[in-house]
Amino acid sequence: MKHNLLQKVMLTSLSVMVIGTSAGLGTGKQASAQSVNQTGTKDTLKVLYWNAEDFNRRYGDQFNKSYPDTNIEVFAPTGTGSITDYNSAIEKYSPDLVMLPPYHYQQLSKDNKLTELEPLIKRDQYDTTTLYPGLLDELKEQGGGKLYGLSPKTESYALLYNADLFKKHNVEIPSDAMTWEEILKLAKKFPAKGDKSTRIWGLSASGSGNLVMDIARTEGLTYIDPDTLKATANTAAWKNAYRLSVEATESGVLDERITLSGKSYLESSPFIMGRSAMIVASISQLQSLQKAKKNVKNYKPFKLGMVTGPADSKDRKSTGYVFGSEILAIPSGASNRDAAWDFIKYFNGDEYANVYYKPNTSNNSIGAPLSRMIKEYSGYKLDAFYTLQPNFNSTITSYALMNKSADLELDFRSILSEELTQVVNGKTTLDKAAAAIQSSTQAVADKVAKAQ
Repeated sequence: MKHNLLQKVMLTSLSVMVIGTSAGLGTGKQASAQSVNQTGTKDTLKVLYWNAEDFNRRYGDQFNKSYPDTNIEVFAPTGTGSITDYNSAIEKYSPDLVMLPPYHYQQLSKDNKLTELEPLIKRDQYDTTTLYPGLLDELKEQGGGKLYGLSPKTESYALLYNADLFKKHNVEIPSDAMTWEEILKLAKKFPAKGDKSTRIWGLSASGSGNLVMDIARTEGLTYIDPDTLKATANTAAWKNAYRLSVEATESGVLDERITLSGKSYLESSPFIMGRSAMIVASISQLQSLQKAKKNVKNYKPFKLGMVTGPADSKDRKSTGYVFGSEILAIPSGASNRDAAWDFIKYFNGDEYANVYYKPNTSNNSIGAPLSRMIKEYSGYKLDAFYTLQPNFNSTITSYALMNKSADLELDFRSILSEELTQVVNGKTTLDKAAAAIQSSTQAVADKVAKAQ
């Protein structure tokens, strides 16, 4: 569904290939771009990105259609390696534009290695009123109070619910900014028995360790301190996450993302087929519902409701359950700042939004809503995806830990699964499991520390 930079963080290559592709700046943009176009000379925009082919697919080819007058040179690691040392790469290749994960955006901002965008926004009177306000605030927060980049999209989530099931079972519908604990409590008000291919479920979600990680991300919990490599998985907040997951798993209200033999993904999904009361999902779920109406025989649509959530219990206006995408920024020493700024404006603007959301195109697999807000998509209002303040701290911490070892999170998930399964099966207590998780996690962290 999306390219996950975290999965590639440890694959580093020092060799770089340069691939040029036509992309451009149209007239009526920047004064500098206009003057270049009038001379008939192509401008050059140097971009630092993890992979040239992927850049062209995601950005370059589309940009070329609207702006044919700028040649883009992509400096990218060979193979599928991602960039882990942006300071060195920027110094070596002097790019005009970089695409940064939140971790590196935060670090480069602290080091004053990026260009502040507010002066450019004011200069061009660039409309930011319809950009995701919470995202702008978070980018400023991670930038130390200043805006150094814009992100075309951030994978935000909302709580979708089947209003017909709530009415049928006489259950009060969800409200905005519910926490995971409240969502799970609501899910338990639905029937928890019956054949898995026909029964009703309270919530479409995976239990045990997967649910724990979802709760932890929302609440901003860290299982290992990336600076000290000390395990922090036995705190009161972590124990609460373990408890919620175990209780939800034991209650039988989670569909555990079941698949049905001989059925398509759409037909196997309890929520899409109207047999699950709720799901925490991205905008792609709306697309799946539309596909079901067209492709599933005798499909029975239901009344869909959407509210914000899950929210951080410590701050109901924010959530860590968001996945930061690439942040477009301009290095402070960029030689072609205006061309880079035009690029940023385009992919955060209305023109690109019209292309991105246009039905029946090759770009019709919508994984995340754009930062440039639209009122509705596929007939559904999208307010719930834009209301909560995103918090990138969980994303940044995960990235920092992946920099330490690509296996850390996988190991932690394995530990969670093993210990919590023991609790669900009645073979150990929650307190003993929490202690075991802490001990095993510290052992893994110690190995990483020793190898450094």
